[in-house]
Amino acid sequence: MPQLDISCDDLVVADPAYVAERLGSDTLWREWWPDLTLTASERRGLEGVRWTVTGAAIGTAEWWLESVRDGVVVHWYLRVDPARPVHGRALLRLKERYVAAYRERVWRFKDEVEAGRAAGERRTGSEPAIVSGEDTGAAIEQPAGHTHQTRPAKR
Repeated sequence: MPQLDISCDDLVVADPAYVAERLGSDTLWREWWPDLTLTASERRGLEGVRWTVTGAAIGTAEWWLESVRDGVVVHWYLRVDPARPVHGRALLRLKERYVAAYRERVWRFKDEVEAGRAAGERRTGSEPAIVSGEDTGAAIEQPAGHTHQTRPAKR
């Protein structure tokens, strides 16, 4: 198991294809973590990218993009061992540094692509993925004409 096994998940309410294109950019990673060299090992289109990592740390990194309703959940993984021995508090600070860099930048990205959208409002031009009435067994509208009947609430 690598010394640093980091995962973060964030919902971005934007077109999944656009998110995949932007987050799949090789230059993006160089900007976010200049001390890491990432080489794409698997480009998975709308599902993300996997990289091998060298430089200040050795291992793997991944964006796994999961389409959810009118956006995409960005699952980020960094599984690496520092290139030089790091232990104790120094290892914790390194982990915190990588997570802080990710959070700062992914939230900036969210602010950019979600600009003008009020919290809870669906993405402009998107169809609602789930619309339900009261929890009384009403039908739930799903994309592409799929219909699913909910179970009545237990009383």
